[in-house]
Amino acid sequence: MSRTVLSGYTYRRLLVVITRPDCYEGEAEQITLLLNADPHFLLHLRKPEAAADDYRKILDRLPATELHRITLGGHHELAEDYPVGGVHLNGRGPAYTGIRHDLRLSRSCHSITELNHIEDYTYVFLSPIFNSISKEGYQAAFSSEALTEACQSGIINSRVIALGGISAATLPLLAPYSFGGAAVLGAVWQNFDLNKFRELVKEIGR
Repeated sequence: MSRTVLSGYTYRRLLVVITRPDCYEGEAEQITLLLNADPHFLLHLRKPEAAADDYRKILDRLPATELHRITLGGHHELAEDYPVGGVHLNGRGPAYTGIRHDLRLSRSCHSITELNHIEDYTYVFLSPIFNSISKEGYQAAFSSEALTEACQSGIINSRVIALGGISAATLPLLAPYSFGGAAVLGAVWQNFDLNKFRELVKEIGR
């Protein structure tokens, strides 16, 4: 939660962890371990092929006190039943039509031009910045020159979160571009390791 976007966050940049797209045994327990390991990051519950009941099974097993850190990547209607903190808009759910007005709103962007209209969002993802860790063949889409120009013109700012190929090793490479933070997937879920996650948290706090 960048200080200029989300209050109460103590790190310089926002860290967002995106779940694996599949459902698997023990996932809620792994998410809980992460939530207990660090109190500041946000978690996007993203399961493109999952039913609402699959989301419920995970949400029901997470600590109730931490649900405000969860953003729903689908089945936004569940925000009426659970005190989650946000919803992520995409092709499957391009708008939030529920009754809650306190939710974080986020969306995904895949081009620089899409960043021209992000005023209504708490933050947005821009991807892929680096070659993806979790998606084979999903290559970086932006040159350093394009990112530098977008940064210098103020298009990349604290509302823009870098996604794609983010790890403890690549995080320092974001420094020149004024991103508000980073979103990770493969760096966390491939060879799940709490110590590696803590290193990631440490790096984003630098």
